[in-house]
Amino acid sequence: MTQGETQAMTGTGFGLAIDGLSISRPNGMPLVGDATFTIGPSEVVLLVGPSGCGKSTIVKLLGGLLETEKGDWHVSGHLNCAGRTIDLATENSSVGGIVFQDHALFNDLSALENLRIAADHADGSGDPVLIANAAALLGDIDPNASVASCSGGQRQRLAIARTLLADRPVLLFDEPNSGLDVPMARRLGELIRGLCRDMGKPALIVAHHVKDLLPIADRVLLFDTRSHRLVSMPPDAEAIEAELLKLGDGAEPTAMAAGHSAGTPAAAPGNPWTAAVGHRPKLYWFARYIAEYFWVLCASPLMLIYMGIGGLIMGFVSMWFGFNYNSLGGYLKSLLHDETLVGLGFVQNTIAVPLVSSILFVARNNAIIAADIGNRVLSSQFKAMENLRIAARLYIFSAILINMVAGALLLLLLSLAAASWSSMHTWHVQFPQQHFELWRSQFFQRVLTDGLWPSPNMAWVVVKVALSALLAGLAAIAIGSRRKDSGIAISTGIAQSIIAGVTVTLLVHAAVSVITL
Repeated sequence: MTQGETQAMTGTGFGLAIDGLSISRPNGMPLVGDATFTIGPSEVVLLVGPSGCGKSTIVKLLGGLLETEKGDWHVSGHLNCAGRTIDLATENSSVGGIVFQDHALFNDLSALENLRIAADHADGSGDPVLIANAAALLGDIDPNASVASCSGGQRQRLAIARTLLADRPVLLFDEPNSGLDVPMARRLGELIRGLCRDMGKPALIVAHHVKDLLPIADRVLLFDTRSHRLVSMPPDAEAIEAELLKLGDGAEPTAMAAGHSAGTPAAAPGNPWTAAVGHRPKLYWFARYIAEYFWVLCASPLMLIYMGIGGLIMGFVSMWFGFNYNSLGGYLKSLLHDETLVGLGFVQNTIAVPLVSSILFVARNNAIIAADIGNRVLSSQFKAMENLRIAARLYIFSAILINMVAGALLLLLLSLAAASWSSMHTWHVQFPQQHFELWRSQFFQRVLTDGLWPSPNMAWVVVKVALSALLAGLAAIAIGSRRKDSGIAISTGIAQSIIAGVTVTLLVHAAVSVITL
């Protein structure tokens, strides 16, 4: 540790010190060997090195996202931060709040909700200083805007503001200037420098294009892939470039990619963000996701029309073909009318409509679930939620399963009602001389007790519809949660989810129907 580093660590705020850090890849190859470094309070340090050397792995480690429990990565060493010593071999560090390279904003939430959910799950929830610092970055952004409507620079600042509200001791940036033009990259660097100075927080920035971030850096850590060490260097562009060339980095450190440019944050008085962040209990967010998925999976107008049309078709088909294309034929159709109507009512309400309703429901919703979760995996949203200490899987997966079961039953009622209405009118076309009361008394004879209450047969209908929806939802979640590297992987997951869900539905309905016969 140098004299300057020691002085930095004894200043105000919290610093970060790592001693004897070693990281091995899942295949046993060493990534880092016995590395020791510090970052003082308010200090900005760049982490540079050849492409793919493992810079982002260190960020994941400090952010608590490196999977070590299942033997994937092997880590040893000690971390000191905020008065706490962590054994990295056995404990999760999670001292760093990560600003992801692709922002990892929650695109189903508004710009304001992205900040609210972070603030509500932070240890220092409601801290006015944090809120003020975050709000100062967002004066030109409409709080109610969708993430998709924000420019690249605005999304970058939203991601930074969200991480600030998480209130971690260390700020971690994973290639924040990737995709930004030179002026915007320099403004971003100045923004980070100002935040660290004002809040007393250290920052570690993973950088590939380093030139425009060097003016705001206090030091540079070079990832030496030959010795597997982190070497401290002064922020000198020529010296860094020379070292990177020795390590075989083919990228030009001074190159910058073109991208969106957004103006510097407006510091207008009466910034609406300051008062809007507020504080809500965590139960609010669980209810928020329940409501979101209820609309998407159950109550959207298109879904209601889709399920209603399915019920209308089933009612017509079962009644029309039940009377016209069977072994009765001719005058026997009228002679055995009552018995046929009883049988058709039983089959339609306990087997045909529940099965078709479940297949339609599961096929549509399994595709939606696999696409939604696959997108969250591909865009690092689950990782961002984990870093923000948001119970993503509890919120999202529970909301999905609750709505799958509840929605399947509610939409079964809609399908049964539509099918019954269609059956009644199809029957009346064939037997116009008969009264509707005759249809009602015969059609529901084995379905309703005393003409009003569901019979025990309908209890088994509820069981198979609810069970098939639950198992199909679990299959969709499992398939959607697999690692996704591209949009094609998401599309493949959608197809697999539909097949798995429909197969499970057929098996459950067949098994329950056979058991209850």
